[in-house]
Amino acid sequence: MSPAATPAGVFDALPGLEVPVGGIAQGFKQLWADSPAKDSRAVQLNLVLHLGRNCTPADAQEQFRITLRFAQRYPCRVVVLCPDFDDAAPPAMRAKVYGECFLGKSKTDTRCVEFVLLHYTVAVRQHLENQVSVCLSTDMPLYYWSHRFSSARRLADYGYLLTRSRRVLFDSAVAPADAFTYPWPNQAAVRDLAYTRTLPLRQNLGQFLSRYAPPLIHGGLRRVTLQHRAQFAAEAACLLGWVRKGLVRSGAEVGAIAFEVTPQDCAGCFGLEFHYADPAKVFRWSADLARDHAEFLGDLGTGRTTLTAGAHFLAPDMALSEAMFF
Repeated sequence: MSPAATPAGVFDALPGLEVPVGGIAQGFKQLWADSPAKDSRAVQLNLVLHLGRNCTPADAQEQFRITLRFAQRYPCRVVVLCPDFDDAAPPAMRAKVYGECFLGKSKTDTRCVEFVLLHYTVAVRQHLENQVSVCLSTDMPLYYWSHRFSSARRLADYGYLLTRSRRVLFDSAVAPADAFTYPWPNQAAVRDLAYTRTLPLRQNLGQFLSRYAPPLIHGGLRRVTLQHRAQFAAEAACLLGWVRKGLVRSGAEVGAIAFEVTPQDCAGCFGLEFHYADPAKVFRWSADLARDHAEFLGDLGTGRTTLTAGAHFLAPDMALSEAMFF
C-alpha cells in the first residue's frame, strides 16, 4: 500500500494531541492551560484544509507548515480533514488538537492558530459535516482548501463546504483535469493557487506593457509563444491565459492570434514573446526564476526599451492569503 493510501498515514504524520472526538473543546483547554496566550486567542477566520487521496504524509506536513506561516499574519481556526479511503475500514473517527502562538508587530501583539485534525472512514462520512460545524469558530468567515484530490466529482460529497465558503481553493499544479470542467456550486468563489503564484510575474509584465498604447501591443500581432520549465506547466498555462484575457480587454482579435506554450529543459526559465507581421516590432520577456532575474526587450514603434527586473513566484503562504482575500 502506498504512503498516500495508508489508512491513517497522513493523520499520524501531523502533530497534535490526540483527544476523543467528543472532547475537542476540553482538549484545547488542556492545550492552552499553561499558555500565557490563553486569554488572547482571538481568531479572524476558519480554514478547512482537505487532504485528498493523492496527498502523502510528507506533503501533508508541508501544507501544515504553510498554514502555520499563513496564520502568523491571519490568526485562524484550521480544521484538517484526513479521510481514510479504505472502503472496508470499520466506522471510526479520530481527532487531534494543536495550537501555536506567534509574536506579531510588538511584544503585546500575540497571534495564535488552532488546528483540529479529523481522521474519518467512509462509514462515518455522513457525520462529518456536523463535526466540522462544531469545530469551527462561530461568526467567522469560512474558507475551504482542497489539496491533491483525485477527482473534483468526489468533492460533491462536501457540498456544505463548497457552498458556504467565501473562497474555494485548489492548485491546478496538483489537481485532476476535471477541476476545470467541474460545475462548482459557486464558481465566483473558486481560486487557483497556481494562478496566484504568478502574481509577481504578472505585475512586472503588466507594468512594462502599460507604457504602450493597446493598439501598439496588439496591432499586427500574429503569435504569442510562452516557453517554460516543464515543472511549471500549470503556472505557464495560467500566465498564458492571463495574457490572452489582457489582449481581449485591449481590443485584440484573439481568434487571429496563435498561442503556443512549450516546455523546456532549463533550471527555472520562463520566456514570453510576441511575434508581429512587422519584423521591426518586438516584445520579449526572458526570466530565470532560479536566479530571480528577468530581462525585458520592447520596440513597438516608439523606440527600443530594455529593462532588468526580478522574477519569482509568490511564497506558498503568501499565495494562500492572496487567493483567499483578493
